[in-house]
Order: sequence, then C-alpha cells, then structure tokens
Amino acid sequence: MAKSALLLPRIVFRKILKMSELYIAKNLLPLSILVIVLGSILATAFINPQKFKESKGSVVIAVIASIAIVFLGLNVTLNSVSMDFQADVKKNKVTKDSVEKLWIYPNQLFSEKTKARPEFYASLCYNNLDLYNLTQNLHTKITVDSTLEEQYISILLIQCWEDYLKLRHFDKTGDDVWLVNYIQWAQSSYLKAQFDRLKHNYSDTTIRLAELLFEYASTLPIPTKDPGVYKKQVQELLKDPRLIAIYKETP
Repeated sequence: MAKSALLLPRIVFRKILKMSELYIAKNLLPLSILVIVLGSILATAFINPQKFKESKGSVVIAVIASIAIVFLGLNVTLNSVSMDFQADVKKNKVTKDSVEKLWIYPNQLFSEKTKARPEFYASLCYNNLDLYNLTQNLHTKITVDSTLEEQYISILLIQCWEDYLKLRHFDKTGDDVWLVNYIQWAQSSYLKAQFDRLKHNYSDTTIRLAELLFEYASTLPIPTKDPGVYKKQVQELLKDPRLIAIYKETP
C-alpha cells in the first residue's frame, strides 16, 4: 500500500511531463516568439541602451537574435513542408478510396449480380463491342428479381455521381477522367428510365449533373467503336456553363 502511494506521484509527474512535452512540440513557434518578445520588453525596461550598446552583451544578444530569426524561419518552412506532405498523403488516400468506391466497385457488381437482364449490363458499356454483339438481339423477359436488381444497380451508379461531386476537390483523378467513365453509363436508356423514377431521392446538383450526362451521351454512337469520342464529348461538357455552375455550387 505504501509502495503504491509512493508510485502514484511519480506516475502523475510523468504524465504531466509528457503532456508538457507534447504541448511544447505543438506550440514551439508561438512559444519561441513569446520568449523573444518578453526578452525584448525586459531588456528595454531594465537595461541602459547606451551602456548596453557598448557592452559585449549586445553582441551576444544580437547573435542570439539572429539565430532565433533563422530558427523561426526554418521552423515555419518545416511546418509548411510537413503540412503539404500530409495534405498530399491525404489526397492520395482519398483518390485511391474514390477509385475503388466510385468506379471499381460498380463494375465489379456487373459481374457479380446475375438477375438483371443482360441488355441492361450491355447498355452501361457500349464501347464493349463483344458484349453489344452478344446482347443486341436479346429481349429478356422482365421479372421481379431483374427489376429489383436493376433498380439497385441504378441507385448505386447515380449515387456515384453524387459522391463524385462531394469528393472531386479532394481527389487527384481529375474531372475529365471521371466524366469519361460516367458518360459511358449515361448512354444507357435503361439507366435513364431508372433515373427518371429515382431522381427525386438525390440532391439538386446531382440531378442536374445526371441530366447533363444523359444529354451529352445521347449524341454518342451506339455501339461506340471509337473510345476517343468520349474524351472529345467530355471536353465539350466541361465548357458547358451549366456544369461550371454545378461545380461552383458544390463545396
């Protein structure tokens, strides 16, 4: 019991010391400035300027002040570099997560979900000529299961467009890359029909983005034998004042 009583003050002291170290490390720059300012005030108040100017102490303090200025400049530079590095690391992570969530995962669903009609899947990638040729003459019967699965996939794809608007400022991929991918989905008349039924579940900016994607996609050839037309169409879309307004309205 007595031993525990002796250890307690030590533990408390170590915690206080650790907290003090963390505080100093996080606030090194403001503390350094505070010390210099206080030192200057004390020097002004208690030291005779003329005598001090002629003393060796003035040289020492001048050297210390110069070193302090260099140290502060270095500290500011290091903090700036550290913040830039952390921001870059965060942006890389957001980019990786965005690609997985907003592009890879939806495409993965196309191969995993088997109840939706083959024509529905083919309509989402008209640049895939093999898939187009395999399904162009199909007229698969609509079932409850196919309807529900197609609705689920459509909800997911439209949600990708909404999430894209929220994440685009924190992502390195680039608007042109995302829109090239998304305009391919917008070629689907099946997705357009689902959107018309579901759009009121989404934000105004998402609805307007989707309508623009469907509008620009509607002029693309089906099947799309030349993938280069997607890039050309997206370049025109990026100049559209309506899209620019959407970007301005999203944080």
